[in-house]
Amino acid sequence: MDRKTWVTGLRLASVVGAMVGAMVLPGSVGASSSDHDRDGLSNWFEVNRSHTSQWRADTNRNGVRDGREDPDHDRLTNRQEQKARLNPLRRDSDGDGIRDRNEDNDHDGLTTEQEFASRENPVDSDTDNDGVKDGRDDVDCDGLQNETEVDAQTNPLVGDSDHDGIGDSDEDADHDGVTNGDEEHNGTHADDSDSDDDGTSDSDDNDQDNDGEDDGDEHDGHDPSCGGEDDD
Repeated sequence: MDRKTWVTGLRLASVVGAMVGAMVLPGSVGASSSDHDRDGLSNWFEVNRSHTSQWRADTNRNGVRDGREDPDHDRLTNRQEQKARLNPLRRDSDGDGIRDRNEDNDHDGLTTEQEFASRENPVDSDTDNDGVKDGRDDVDCDGLQNETEVDAQTNPLVGDSDHDGIGDSDEDADHDGVTNGDEEHNGTHADDSDSDDDGTSDSDDNDQDNDGEDDGDEHDGHDPSCGGEDDD
């Protein structure tokens, strides 16, 4: 066998080996094989949903990567729409009259926008699989569930949102004389000083649900990952 024939055979073997390797282990082609331009959007999503270039991270060259664009102006980025399985080009993907950011598609008490603010999964009602729905989770373990943090307009990821030395649970968002933590415990709203609209402030109303039992004796379950157990 002459040298030329030997080199040609070696090259052919290398090419065939690479092809076989790619077929057997498709992931070995590279981490970016499903996201060529590394903009946070899968190639499929770019082609079929956002209609952006799978080869250019900033398709319209406006200085914003495609994953961070919000073409339908619904306050959800393309990456968030992808994770939430929504249409990035329609504010109301399912046409039900509710904008995508306000949908609660996994029925856990948090809207799509609130899920991302709490670092929860908008298509999984119990993101951390702890048996507690995301709306009732206490991500920052400050004594407030995510739903209450939303009402109180506090940060569900920070125990003292305004850094004033007072934990969010001990703040009084609606200035009715009842702390956010007690509002949650009593079943009242942290953003409404008269939660049941009966003309009596939450601070003076001891039976919000009119069941004959004092609110202070009724308990809501809390996130077991923060210690303690749910009350019956």
